[in-house]
Amino acid sequence: MQTINWYTVLKLIFVRDGHWKSLAFIIAFMVHFSIRSDISHLRTIPVPVDVERDASANDAVIETVEPRTVQVTLRGSYSELHQQLVENIRCVVRPRQKKNTPVEVVSIPLGSHSIRGLDRGLRVNKIDPDDVKIRFDVPMTLQLPIVAPALVGNPRGRVDLTFEPTTAMVTGSRRLLTSLDPEKVQVQTEPLDVDGRTQSFSTRLKLHPPGDARLRVEPSEILVNVQIISEKSTVRIEKVPVRLVQPSGTGPAWRCEPEWVSVELTGRTEQIRVIKFEEVGAIVNVENVREGISTNTLPVRILLRQGLSVDSATATPETVTLIPLPSTTPLR
Repeated sequence: MQTINWYTVLKLIFVRDGHWKSLAFIIAFMVHFSIRSDISHLRTIPVPVDVERDASANDAVIETVEPRTVQVTLRGSYSELHQQLVENIRCVVRPRQKKNTPVEVVSIPLGSHSIRGLDRGLRVNKIDPDDVKIRFDVPMTLQLPIVAPALVGNPRGRVDLTFEPTTAMVTGSRRLLTSLDPEKVQVQTEPLDVDGRTQSFSTRLKLHPPGDARLRVEPSEILVNVQIISEKSTVRIEKVPVRLVQPSGTGPAWRCEPEWVSVELTGRTEQIRVIKFEEVGAIVNVENVREGISTNTLPVRILLRQGLSVDSATATPETVTLIPLPSTTPLR
C-alpha cells in the first residue's frame, strides 16, 4: 500500500502537465545561465606594483622589486569590466622588517586586499604571480680609523697633532660598505689651516665619509689639538764671496784677504732649510778707509734676500784685511 502511494505521488510530480513543466524548466535554465554569463565575465590586465615604505624598514634601501607588474584577472559584468579605468588600478605592498635584525629579502603574499582602485561590482579572481619579492640593501656599520688632517699653509714651527676619537663608525648601504677594505680605507677630515701660526690651539674639524656621500659618519666632527713647536737650526754656507763697497772713482783700489767667508745662519728650522747659496751675500764698506795705510781690518756684513727671516747671521772670519792694489801711473 505504501509503495503504491509513493508511485502515485511521483507520477503526479513528473507526469501530469509534463510538457508545461518541461518548458518551465528549459526557460529557467536559460534565464539562469543568461544572468550568470552577464555577471561572470573575466578580464586579465597588467597592474603595476607600488611599494609603500614602513617605519620598521630601519632605513634599509630597496634595491629591487620582483615583479614590477602582476597579471590580475577580474570578474564582473561585461559593462563593468570595460568601464573600469586600467590606469587607476594599483597593486600596493607594504614590506615589513624586523627592528633589530633586518633581512635582505622580504616575500609578500598578494591577495584581493593588495589591489587598489577597483570599481564597485568587480572582484579579483586571480593574481599571477601570487607574491612579490623585495630585496633590500640592508644598512651596516663599519669602524674605520681617522686619518690626521692635511695641513694648509706654512706654520712658524713644527706641527704636532693629537685628536680624539681616532676611529669613527661609518653607517650606510651594505652594498657600498662591503666593497671597502678596512685595512686600507680611512675617514678623512677637512683640511687644517695653520698658515702663519706661532701659538698652539684647538679646533673642531668635520669628518667626511669615504667614497660615497650617502654614507654617514659618527661622530660628525673631532676635536684636534694643534701644537706649534718652534725648533731652531743652524746652517753653514761656505765660500760666500766678499764684495767691497766703494763709490766709483773715490779712494784707492783694494782687495781683501780672505776673498770669501763662511756664513752661519740660525733660525726656525722650516725657514733655515730652504735658504739657498745665492740668497746670501757678504760685503765690506771701504768708503772711509784712509789712503796711505798699508793694511786695514774691517768687519764683514751679511746681506740676505728680502723676505728671509733669521735669528742671527755671522761670518767666519768676522773681519777681512784690506790690501791696497798697486797704483798705475798713466804713460806720457
